[in-house]
Amino acid sequence: MTFERYQRHSLIDWFAQDLVQTAKVAIIGCGAVGNEVAKNLALLGVGSIDLYDFDTIEIHNLTRSVLFREHDVGKNKAEVAAMRIQKLDPNIKVNYFAGDFWDLLPLDKAQNYNCILCCVDNFEARIKLNQICTLTRTNLINTGIDSKFTQVEVFPFANNKQVACYQCNLPNTVYERMQARYSCGWLKKIAVTEKKIPTTIITSSLAAAMATSKALALINGNEFTKAESILINSATGVSSISNFEQNNCCIGCHTTKKHIFITKSSANITSKFNFSDNAKAEVNTSDPILVSYRCVKCNPNTNDCTVVFKKADDFDASLTTCKQCNHDSVDVVIQDSFTTHELINNYAGKKIPVKFLRLENKQQTTIIELE
Repeated sequence: MTFERYQRHSLIDWFAQDLVQTAKVAIIGCGAVGNEVAKNLALLGVGSIDLYDFDTIEIHNLTRSVLFREHDVGKNKAEVAAMRIQKLDPNIKVNYFAGDFWDLLPLDKAQNYNCILCCVDNFEARIKLNQICTLTRTNLINTGIDSKFTQVEVFPFANNKQVACYQCNLPNTVYERMQARYSCGWLKKIAVTEKKIPTTIITSSLAAAMATSKALALINGNEFTKAESILINSATGVSSISNFEQNNCCIGCHTTKKHIFITKSSANITSKFNFSDNAKAEVNTSDPILVSYRCVKCNPNTNDCTVVFKKADDFDASLTTCKQCNHDSVDVVIQDSFTTHELINNYAGKKIPVKFLRLENKQQTTIIELE
């Protein structure tokens, strides 16, 4: 019965069904594009599909999401999508992860995917996923849509260690838009109005079809030597393909060495917490850490501060207002780099609240994923 199901696929000359059925892919984001990608991959018989999404279904999602129904409103997107594509083809293996992929996707697991398809709607998530894929050498397919245009970008990290990454060609305006969500101390602003981009099933299905096609090419071992971008105007049918060149000044990949070593360690800081022979060696954290804060009016003594040592993203700009004097006078210290000596001496007994640590030397990039 399984052979008969995919019999017509066996007549196609540009992908092999046996490779498709043993492939493992991940879809990050199960909204409009993610729905279509999941549906396409399921109907093609991709062997293993993992779905990641923290969000819940809203009524307006139903105009662009083939896998959702009105009675699904309020449920997790990944969970519902997994249930529906499993019904499309019971032969495939489907897993869902309800939450932030940054927290739920270990680096060693990312390495096992043939490719990861990015179907999110914000730059922060794309940049984080780009970090995971560049470090693990996992093929990445990124998607983006609006009401008229669709864009699909392919980053064949598994084929070429020197390929451009997602951040290599990002314009400065992207970082300016991201910065607008934060205060000068990298705390979230209390109220930020996000611009909503209207989309339709036309652009989402078009993006998903192209992204799925590129995923099949990667699964079948097609040798992409450069990152590429496909832009399609859904109203006119006009399309263009361009290649991305690696940017030697890219903040995402220019410091990454050809040799990458990934290991794991406990996040607990103890006296034996040491990753380098040089105690002054710089250790970079994957996320900014809110180290401490102090009201300069109430506590003029610089040593009289409250030690926090938690992920900065867990706090917002209200922290800068002192609860005692009600002045905007709180000095906040946020760091994303430390020395081993600094961690042991100042924060022993605490846990490092980030995904991974990163050390660089002339020959190698070392990544320590924290458990």
